[in-house]
Amino acid sequence: MAAFALLQVGQQLGIQSSKSGSTTITDVSLGVKISTIQGYVESGVIKKLVMIVSPWPGSPSVDLSTVWIELSDSNTKLVLRYNSSAFADATGGTNNVFMEHAFPTVGSSFGVIKLMDGDGSCTASRPVLNRGDNVMVAFNASAGFGGIGVSQRVTGEFIPENGALSIISFFTPTAFADPVVILRPG
Repeated sequence: MAAFALLQVGQQLGIQSSKSGSTTITDVSLGVKISTIQGYVESGVIKKLVMIVSPWPGSPSVDLSTVWIELSDSNTKLVLRYNSSAFADATGGTNNVFMEHAFPTVGSSFGVIKLMDGDGSCTASRPVLNRGDNVMVAFNASAGFGGIGVSQRVTGEFIPENGALSIISFFTPTAFADPVVILRPG
């Protein structure tokens, strides 16, 4: 009887260990990679921002409608949520992503510009990223910060509902020579 009880306990511990391992793997691998951050300059300040994001290799699906994005320009801290009315499908191409209708008019939300989505999982009502998908997260810096000037640092976090967060950090250049600027990490 004692041997049977030991076997039962051993089995239960094995099952629990397997569940804990799966949960840990999901928590560590779930998230997005931010590959590029670009700004659109108008009247001497950055008015719009886009971040190209894709799921980490091996990551389960990431639902952008459950993501929080925190951004701070050292004067103002914003907490952004997805706005389903700010969605654009650019999988067929676009002349200028900054002219798409994916930039919310309020500073407390972000939009999505779909770039690659082989299985059609990323829609306005449910923007889900999975393997091979790429989108631009679009933010109206004019509405959120009143614009972002030269030599300014912006920091933040991209926080999925489950899994690891991604750090957002960049510096603006000392002068804006072109209307589209690639923002260097910082």
